[in-house]
Amino acid sequence: MLSTDLQQLYAELNTAWFDGILPPCEIGWSRRLTRTAGNIDVRRRVIHLSVPLLVDAFKSDNLFAPQYEICGIVCDSPEVALREILKHEMIHLWLFVQGLPSGHSAAFRAKARALGQPKIRHDIALPAPQSGWIYRCAACRNEFSRRRRYGRAVACARCCKIHNRGKYDARFKLSGRRV
Repeated sequence: MLSTDLQQLYAELNTAWFDGILPPCEIGWSRRLTRTAGNIDVRRRVIHLSVPLLVDAFKSDNLFAPQYEICGIVCDSPEVALREILKHEMIHLWLFVQGLPSGHSAAFRAKARALGQPKIRHDIALPAPQSGWIYRCAACRNEFSRRRRYGRAVACARCCKIHNRGKYDARFKLSGRRV
């Protein structure tokens, strides 16, 4: 979607959901956003949208298109996902304009519910890391990635909580490999 289309969508959502009170925003795409679908700098009025999560994640060679839940809404196309993420970021700006804290506060959640978004997170499959470290627990086989290597021995938090009341246990030491 071109930047003029993004601006048009922003203006449409501003009128429909925010009574047109939100100031103009610069909106652009970012390949660097790989964990969040969007973010906003409310002071500078700049919104960045994630190409990997809002465009690439919906590309599929399968017979069925991928579906993801974004802010509690099932999205089966990048257009629907973009609309929901843009509404989410606009709530942050709306709170800032109202003089309220712009984080995921009770006021944020109330406005999100008013806009038809019962949740504030997404379940889009995160892309595989291009660099960093992958850690794995031998007991539960849980894997996760980090940009940096741990400087000391660490154990699987889930297994330690279940089997050792949350205290470190060498049986659940994580093994890491460089990506």
